[in-house]
Amino acid sequence: AFIYGGQTTEIEVGKAINDAIQNGIITDREELFVTTKQWREYHCYDKSLQCLDLSLERLGMDYVDCWMMHWPGPCWESKPRQERDQIKNKRGSKRSQEENDTDMDPWKNAKEGMGKDEIIALRAETWRAMEDAYRLGKTRSIAVSNFTIQHLESLKQSATLWPPAINQIECHPYYPQNDLLEYCKKEGIVVQAYAALGGQDGTKAKWKELGGKLLESPPVVSAASKLSNPLKKVTPAQVLLRWALQRNCAIVPKTSSPVRMKENANVFDFILAAGDMEAISNLSSRLENEVSVGRLCWRTEPLRMLDFN
Repeated sequence: AFIYGGQTTEIEVGKAINDAIQNGIITDREELFVTTKQWREYHCYDKSLQCLDLSLERLGMDYVDCWMMHWPGPCWESKPRQERDQIKNKRGSKRSQEENDTDMDPWKNAKEGMGKDEIIALRAETWRAMEDAYRLGKTRSIAVSNFTIQHLESLKQSATLWPPAINQIECHPYYPQNDLLEYCKKEGIVVQAYAALGGQDGTKAKWKELGGKLLESPPVVSAASKLSNPLKKVTPAQVLLRWALQRNCAIVPKTSSPVRMKENANVFDFILAAGDMEAISNLSSRLENEVSVGRLCWRTEPLRMLDFN
């Protein structure tokens, strides 16, 4: 993605691909499927195209295979730490409800032109830029990430190319997003699950609230044990990835370990039984509010629950 690694990841990926070609590890660029993402700071038509051109320059490529809109919400004005601390300290003092609501409203910190009454039109303009990038051959598919049903429905109203190839979303047994998966299936949108193993933003307090980490969850551990045999050990991580696959989700597990990479890819020679699928799926049903409690990612994002138009 454009923003990953402080805007350095695309450069490193481009270098790695070029080195792989030069060293004969791969024959040419066509052997790879390269995805990158437009960043929300560049929402609108012209800036989005500039964002893609920067990404292609960093990657050293003429096109990407998939270009995603990374986030449906606004970019924020950064506040000096002193101002943030002052607001935090005021919240417990005797103030009017209106004052507290104003301080708590994240939209007041949205960058100019990205307010709550403007963001739908901005997303539409960003998508229009993505459509034109596709027509120009700068990307072979266009997609979105972190979009809700509401965001997709509003985008659909002005889109001339529909559906998005992919909607990449947080999706795991604590946050299964059943309605969104059903909607995407109906619209012909592939769901790509990130944080399929539970994500990296969970705190000790959050895991305690949920009843423990997914990798240690009884139905997950039980399924792994039942599937293991002397010839093959199935791990809890593989069970979670298989659970996602059997719900027709593509998966993008992240690891820096070559051993884990091989393990994550080795999930196509076993199937979870219906009872195990149900037991794992039921992990979210005991949460008081799956929508807010089960969400693990984007912990510091003011609009992390995506409950805006």
